[in-house]
Amino acid sequence: MTLDVNKQEMTIMGVKFDNRPDFEAVWYAVSSNMIEGWQPKVAFIEKMRLRMIELRKGAVNA
Repeated sequence: MTLDVNKQEMTIMGVKFDNRPDFEAVWYAVSSNMIEGWQPKVAFIEKMRLRMIELRKGAVNA
């Protein structure tokens, strides 16, 4: 399986990111786990995007 990533639009599997650091962090995390055979779902990418927003805003303790 290949990961559907659009660097210019900052999307992963169609999920749009608002900033490059969040986009690259999720992209790296997902692609690293795919090396081990894991296959992500769009819902997971959406959840990761929301988690990055929460962490950036300090709404959730890391």
